[in-house]
Amino acid sequence: MTTLRIVPPDGTDWTVDAKVVPEGVALVVGFELNGKPATLQLIMDRPEARKLSDGLLTAAGDGTMRTFAHPQPEEA
Repeated sequence: MTTLRIVPPDGTDWTVDAKVVPEGVALVVGFELNGKPATLQLIMDRPEARKLSDGLLTAAGDGTMRTFAHPQPEEA
């Protein structure tokens, strides 16, 4: 799987990667903490990973609808 690089507005550099592990799926987040590199791994079985994925998609859709609740009028 490929790495997704997220750069928040404050310029902090994050990497997010998902990889297959014997237990199921690992979500690996790399970031800087107090100026030092840190890594967080969330190990999930496949049903847990699917539930997380579905929740993230739902949250993203809800956030989009709240931000862009009404279509922009078309210009003539």
